[in-house]
Amino acid sequence: MKKEMDMLEDKEKLKTNNKKKKIIVTTVTTAVVFITAGTGVYINHLIKISNYLSKLTYDIVQESYDTYGDYSKSKYQDIVPENIYSIMNYLRSGSYDNRDEFIIYVSNQSKVNTLIFFLDTAESKYTYEIKFSIKGEEGYSYGKSTCTVQWKLDDDNVWRVSDFDDPP
Repeated sequence: MKKEMDMLEDKEKLKTNNKKKKIIVTTVTTAVVFITAGTGVYINHLIKISNYLSKLTYDIVQESYDTYGDYSKSKYQDIVPENIYSIMNYLRSGSYDNRDEFIIYVSNQSKVNTLIFFLDTAESKYTYEIKFSIKGEEGYSYGKSTCTVQWKLDDDNVWRVSDFDDPP
């Protein structure tokens, strides 16, 4: 009889141990699923922000070029300070403010690559290439440079240009 009781106790212990193992496995599996899903959502969010800022950077630079850096014509005044907007125009040369005086041979802006830092700052890099001459003058000017636009997410959850680097 004692042997039978011991066997019953052992059987109950095995059932209890199996239940604990199942609970642990279920808990760990659920945690892994939530962590994986959360990571996927986070990465997707970063990709969306990066794509948004890349397109926005391209559009701002292109608009600055198209308007010859004329801030009064910009639709991005709420996110780009005037001093930065005017230097984003890669067709700038001395005191020429009449776009009709330029003969443009080459004008390219590369794809913009954006990196997100700490979810509230970002950096967008692109390269421009320009070759032009000025009517009535000999020769032409050529420039190629890699530029960096710094972005900052403000308290209103709006991305704004905080700095611009255009190395000589």
